[in-house]
Amino acid sequence: MTNGERRPTWDFDEREIPPMSAEMFSALVTARLRPLNEIEILGGKGLQLRVRVRGAETLAQLERAYERYRANPDALSPIIDTFIDRLLHGATEERAGNEQFARVREKLLPRLMTAQQWMKKRDEGLRVVVRSIVQDLGAALILDNGADFEYVQIDAIPAWEIDSQTAYAAATENLERRQIDATTSNGEGIETLLLDHSENASANVMLPSRLSDWQARIQGELVLGLPTHDLLLGFARAHPAFEELRAQVAHDAQNSPNGLLATLLLVREGELQLLSP
Repeated sequence: MTNGERRPTWDFDEREIPPMSAEMFSALVTARLRPLNEIEILGGKGLQLRVRVRGAETLAQLERAYERYRANPDALSPIIDTFIDRLLHGATEERAGNEQFARVREKLLPRLMTAQQWMKKRDEGLRVVVRSIVQDLGAALILDNGADFEYVQIDAIPAWEIDSQTAYAAATENLERRQIDATTSNGEGIETLLLDHSENASANVMLPSRLSDWQARIQGELVLGLPTHDLLLGFARAHPAFEELRAQVAHDAQNSPNGLLATLLLVREGELQLLSP
């Protein structure tokens, strides 16, 4: 959703033949949020909304609200009311999980992987939990054991008595909490090049705070390079060495043992897009 697009206006009783699509549900929730002074809509994709609530930016997840609506379409209005109330008052719907989940919760982290890498894991017999980030790029879940890590497989989610949203929320919170100022900067103005060499640095693209911080340091549109899991680059789309940087990212992604994404990402209004060659 962008500021330049025309958005439909909704009567609160207007809906598709139940159950409505996820896109329609998200649009209706967005329409309900817009008149509220405490909430600013920053963008959204699918069942995720980027919002600023009383000045604090957050990523609102609509998955559970949509699931409840699909189970009971007649309860549309109270379901949306409950979602808005929780958003305004900071309440969460996180399922606590069992003791097994409590033991591993602090170890959970997201780790990016491409569709090709996911298929390779599948062929090796690993049924990895993955959530799409942008087209060919997704986020798996790992358990960080310090010296090494292990991928979370699909069977673990029900075994922990949680849902995937709870697991990803915990992983993202852990990632945010572990943030350190590992960014180095080279050049000035349009030639600024930001680098993060920290472990699992590429996963930081999932943090709105990181995208906002780097966007503020770059002139014009922010482009990200994720050549390996442990390297994240940021630079302007108008950088004089743009083509050289693009070629280097592609080369490193394709030739490094820890390679990740050969294509650049564009950050536009806080949303990630694959940047076409």
